[in-house]
Amino acid sequence: MNMKIQVCTWKMCKSRFSEYITKRLNADVEKFNLKNVILETCSCLWECKSWPNVLFDWKVEKYVDPVKASKIMFEKMKSKN
Repeated sequence: MNMKIQVCTWKMCKSRFSEYITKRLNADVEKFNLKNVILETCSCLWECKSWPNVLFDWKVEKYVDPVKASKIMFEKMKSKN
């Protein structure tokens, strides 16, 4: 089953370095050969007071940093198996 992840790259999230979240998740996907992960960037997720935000399978996670993003991704993958 695929997991869709969208990293907000709009103004507020970008100012909190959301591009590093994208880089970290991309590195994890490549390192662990995760073919079932669809990783995209997106515009605003409408949670601007709690940025940066990442959408994991249609659930917004708030106050995300690169390490937290990896942890969430692997926890969600484990729960799908």
